[in-house]
Amino acid sequence: MAKRSIIESDLSGKPDADTVTFGWGGAWYDIDLTAEEQQEFEATLAPYLEAGRESERFGLDDGVGRRQVPVTTAAERVQIREWAKAHYGGAVPEFGQIPKGIIEAYDQAHGLTRPTRPAEPRSRR
Repeated sequence: MAKRSIIESDLSGKPDADTVTFGWGGAWYDIDLTAEEQQEFEATLAPYLEAGRESERFGLDDGVGRRQVPVTTAAERVQIREWAKAHYGGAVPEFGQIPKGIIEAYDQAHGLTRPTRPAEPRSRR
């Protein structure tokens, strides 16, 4: 049995929409739009895109020049926090982002080479 997934527009609720990603104010957004809505969106932005220039700060490139963050799983983050508490005491936050230096120290102590990925742009809010 085959299953079909239908994406509906976030604006009109019409079927056969596709996800469009765009940036504004230092944050990235996804919205599902039909082909007609995408054309309207692009037409609305056209004068601004023509007058503007591509940003080096938030480009949709391969991440060159952007802040890189270590790739970790939830289970790895638990292990890193436990290891760091034993070696650094209270310097490790219980929640939120683990400082990059602590992850690097953990990886070095365990002989790991961890891949990185470009960080998401921070919101200016």
